[in-house]
Amino acid sequence: MAAVFQKPGEQMPLETTTGGLSFRAVFIGLICVGLTAFVTPYSDLLLRGTWMACSHLPMAPLLVFGILILFVNTALRRISPQWCLRQAELYVVYIMMLVGALVPSFGITAYLIPTISGANYYATPENKWVETFYRHIQPWMVPFDPTSNDPTAQLSMKQFYEGIPPNQAIPWSIWIRPLASWSIFGFGLFFVWMCLSTILRRQWVDNEKLPFPLVQLPVEMARQGDKFCWAGNPFFRSRAMWFGFAFATLIHSMNALHRYYPSIPQLVLFVDLHQYLVTFPWNQVGVLWLVVHFSVIGFSFLLSSELSFSLWFFFIFFKGLEVITAAHGMQHKEMPNYPVAEFAAHQMLGAFLVFFCYMVYLSRKQIADVARKAFTAARDVDDSNESLSYRTAFFGLLLGTVFLSGWCHLAGMSFPLALISFAMFYLIAISLSRFVAEGGLLFVQAPFRPSDLIGSIAGIGSIGAQNITTLTFVERIFIFDLRGFLMPSLLDSMKMTDAARLNRRKLTIALVLAIIVAVIVSYVTVIWIGYRQGGGVNLSAWFFNGSPISCFDTLKERIVTPRPKDWSGATFTVIGAAVTMLLAYMRVTFSWWPLHPMGYAMGPSWPMIQLWFSIMVGWSLKTMILRYGGMKGFVRARPFFLGLVLGEFAMAGFWLAVNALTDVKDFRIFLN
Repeated sequence: MAAVFQKPGEQMPLETTTGGLSFRAVFIGLICVGLTAFVTPYSDLLLRGTWMACSHLPMAPLLVFGILILFVNTALRRISPQWCLRQAELYVVYIMMLVGALVPSFGITAYLIPTISGANYYATPENKWVETFYRHIQPWMVPFDPTSNDPTAQLSMKQFYEGIPPNQAIPWSIWIRPLASWSIFGFGLFFVWMCLSTILRRQWVDNEKLPFPLVQLPVEMARQGDKFCWAGNPFFRSRAMWFGFAFATLIHSMNALHRYYPSIPQLVLFVDLHQYLVTFPWNQVGVLWLVVHFSVIGFSFLLSSELSFSLWFFFIFFKGLEVITAAHGMQHKEMPNYPVAEFAAHQMLGAFLVFFCYMVYLSRKQIADVARKAFTAARDVDDSNESLSYRTAFFGLLLGTVFLSGWCHLAGMSFPLALISFAMFYLIAISLSRFVAEGGLLFVQAPFRPSDLIGSIAGIGSIGAQNITTLTFVERIFIFDLRGFLMPSLLDSMKMTDAARLNRRKLTIALVLAIIVAVIVSYVTVIWIGYRQGGGVNLSAWFFNGSPISCFDTLKERIVTPRPKDWSGATFTVIGAAVTMLLAYMRVTFSWWPLHPMGYAMGPSWPMIQLWFSIMVGWSLKTMILRYGGMKGFVRARPFFLGLVLGEFAMAGFWLAVNALTDVKDFRIFLN
C-alpha cells in the first residue's frame, strides 16, 4: 500500500515497512504521554494559562514531535546514526500523544473530578441541591456520601477545594471507587469510538479521500530523507516556513513580554465587538468577538476557498438573524450553559441530521461490507490492517452501546432512555468528526446535548428526576464540551498510519496503553494539586467553579421547574434540515455556487465565535494569492502558513514554561 502523502518516486525508509512499533518507540511514547498527563493539569488548572489540549491538534504532541526531530534526532545522528528514531517510530510517538494528550484535559479528567466533587462542595442551604437531587446520586459515583447530611462526613471535599495542611495526608481512598466507576465508563466509550472509527476509516480515508487538514503539518514535519533529522527535511529548510514561524513568534513574544514589562507595546489580538453595540436591536447580537489566531489562519489556508468562506459567512448570517428577529419582537432564549440562541441551535441540529444521513448513504457499501465480514467472514473484504477486525468493530459497537446503557441503568437511568441518548450522542459525534476530517476545524462543539433534544420533544420533566440527574453527570463529563473527545484524533491517527505504513492493529495496543497511563497520571495529578493548592481557591475558575455550579444549578432548575416541550424547536430543526439540503443541491448542481453546507452546520457555535475572524483572514489571503499568483503562488506560500501554526504552538509552549518558572498566571496565547 503506497503512503498517501508520499511524493512520486520518493522511497520510504526500509524500517517503516515493518510497522514501526519498536519497543523504544512505544516506551518513549508512554513516557511522553505520562509527562503530558502531569504537565497539562498543572498548566491548565494551576497556571490558568494556554490550555494544552483544548483542540483536536493538542499543543504537546506537536511540540514534542518537533523537539524529537529538530534536536533529539539531530544529536543522536552526530553520535551514531543508527540510534536515530526512524520516521515510523516518530509517528508512533506522535499518535500515542495525540490520543493520550486529550485525556488530562477536556477528554475526561478536567471535567470528571471537579464535577463529582463540586456537587458536594457548592451545595448550600440556599441552593437546596441536597434536597433536590442528592437522593438520585448513587454513592459509587461520587467521592462523598450523598445519603448523609452530616457536615463532618463531607470534610474531604472541603479540603479538596480549600487545601489541607502540608503535614496532613491526602485521603486517596475516597477517590478510588468513584474514579474506577467512571473510568470503566470512559474506557467503554473509548472502545466505542475505536469501533466507529474502524468502520468509517476506509470510507473517509480511502474512498472519499478526505483532506484531514490537521494531519498535514505533522506529516510535513516528519517528511525526511535518509538523515532522519531536520537537515534531511525540506519543510524545515524552507525559508517561507521560518518566516511564518518568526512572524507568529515575534507578535506573541511582544505580548508576553508586555506582561513582564508594560513599557513594551502590546499588539491587540482580541476585541469584544459587543461592547460597541449598545442600541436595540444591535445589542441582541450575542457574543461577537474578533480574535486573531495565527494557527487558525494557517489551517484555513489549507481548506477549499468555498468551505472557508462558508464558515465565516454563516457565522455572520446567524448573527444577522439574531438582530433581525429581535427587531421583529422575537425573544431569544439561549441553550442551557451555551451562548447560542435556541432557534439557531435547532437549525444546526437539522443540518447535523442531514449530514449524518448523507454520510450513512455514502458509506452504505462500506457498512454492508463490515456487516458481511462480521456475520460471514467474507473473504473479499480485507480488514487485516484495520485497527480492529470488522467483526470486533461491528459487534463491539453494539455490545459497547449496551454496556454504556447498562452502566447508566445501574446509575439510575432508564435503559431505553440511555439507548436513545447514546444514539443521539453518536449522531453528534460522527458529524463533528466529519467536520474535523473534512473541514480542518481546530476544535468543534455542538450547542445541544441529548437532554436538550429530549426536552424539546417531550419536555425534560417527563423523564423524571432520577433520569435527569444521571444524564446530567454523564453529559457534563463526556458530552458537554467535545473539543477533547477522542474520535477525531483516532481518525487522524488512522490517516497518519498510511504515511508511515504502520500496522494499525498493533498500534491499537499502544493507544490503549497510552490511555491507561494518561488516566492514572492525570487523576493523581489533579487530586494532588487540589488538596495541596486548593481547587476552588487557586485553580481554574471554569473547571473548578463555573462548570460545576452551572451544571447543578441547571439540574436543580430542570427538576423543580422543568420547561414543557417546545415544538418551535422541532420547527427550526426542520428548517435547518431543509436549508442544508438546498445548499447541498445547489452545490452539486451549480459549479459557481459559493456556499458549503458545512458552514451552515457549524453556524454560531462556540468554536465559530472564536475562529470566524481568523478563518476569514485565512480565506482572504488565500483568495488574493490564488488570484495574483495562481497555484504556483499557493504552493510557495503554503509553508509560510504552516509556519504560522508551528510558531503559535511553539510560543504557547515556551511562554507556559516561562510563566511556570516565574509564577505568572492567567496568561493565555490562544483559544478559550
